[in-house]
Amino acid sequence: MVKLFIRLALLCVVLSGCSYSVYSNAYPHLKKVAVRAFENRSADYDLGDKLLNGLSQEFANDGRLKLVTQQPDCTLEGSINSFEENIYSYDAANNVQDYQLRLVCSVTFTDLINNQVIWENKALQVTCNYAVSEGSTAQFSSKEEATDELISLLFKAIIQNTLETW
Repeated sequence: MVKLFIRLALLCVVLSGCSYSVYSNAYPHLKKVAVRAFENRSADYDLGDKLLNGLSQEFANDGRLKLVTQQPDCTLEGSINSFEENIYSYDAANNVQDYQLRLVCSVTFTDLINNQVIWENKALQVTCNYAVSEGSTAQFSSKEEATDELISLLFKAIIQNTLETW
């Protein structure tokens, strides 16, 4: 009898966990998003395409909003204000050890159903370091990997300030 009770209790706990989500439902009417091409004001000519493709892929992987090109419920648009690569650290021999990438964007996330801007940031900044020498502790070993991480960080910042508002 005790074993049956434990099994039933365990089953209830497991089933009740199936409906739990860590995502907020701040805008339940938003189902479809269109990611517009960002105006690229940086010297890196292909960064706009990388950003568009990366953000589109992040939305597709996230799954909360369906990525569409026509009849969206909301849009994400903006501009790349700057993209910089600066020396971040030196080793003991005064050789460059790490570089830091810094991306500054202007971002607008608009609810087209209610015709209102949900979130806007004219100077959203994300940074990421990458290594150029063996003694580095940077997580990424190339500029391309660090750029991909910048796009992922940008996506996370956008989602946290729009769909996950608490």
